[in-house]
Amino acid sequence: MILKKINDKQVEKFLSENKDFFIRNPSILKDIEFPSNSLGSNQKSKIISFKDWIIESLKTKQRNFIETAKHNYITQQKVHDAIVNLIRKKTPDDLFQYLNKDLTRVFEIEVISLVSSEKKFTDRYKQIFITKEKLDSIFEKENQLIMDAVDSSLEIFKNSDKKIYSNAIFTLKKDILKHNVLLVFGSTTKHFLSNKAFDLINFFSLVFEEKLGNLMND
Repeated sequence: MILKKINDKQVEKFLSENKDFFIRNPSILKDIEFPSNSLGSNQKSKIISFKDWIIESLKTKQRNFIETAKHNYITQQKVHDAIVNLIRKKTPDDLFQYLNKDLTRVFEIEVISLVSSEKKFTDRYKQIFITKEKLDSIFEKENQLIMDAVDSSLEIFKNSDKKIYSNAIFTLKKDILKHNVLLVFGSTTKHFLSNKAFDLINFFSLVFEEKLGNLMND
């Protein structure tokens, strides 16, 4: 009788269907070789024991955790400083100047702006205009934050000098300007695809909304 050779795909399929295989057969682990995360000059240097593989994986997770914590701390400091400066603005013109120019440098992104379908408003304060139809297709409910890849069909960033790849979109309360308005953040990178600092951006947007309401209704 000729035995069929078991290929990698069959092994992979078997293990995926028997996730407790190594729990039931732990002795096998001591003879199995695992790939190292570090790059070596030869094949042997890329192979480690299961125990070392576990340790190395935990170290990698720890490094990622530290980097994420560092990123969040730096972002938190930026948002805190931005809010302090935001509160100090005395007029709508000062507020929009700070939003469009200074804050983009602070947050290291390309666009921060309000988006409205009221041409008179966008012309007066140099904000982004899109049609009411496009804006209403985004505006599902008030105070909603969406972080995603840019939908070019909405044409929010069509006049930007640079190609905006990802964005954060916050829907403001309708009673502030008496029509649907968005606060948008745009980046040429995948900045807003990871949902990093979601809570901080949401908090900043709520503070901006409150400040805008105070200034526009004085």
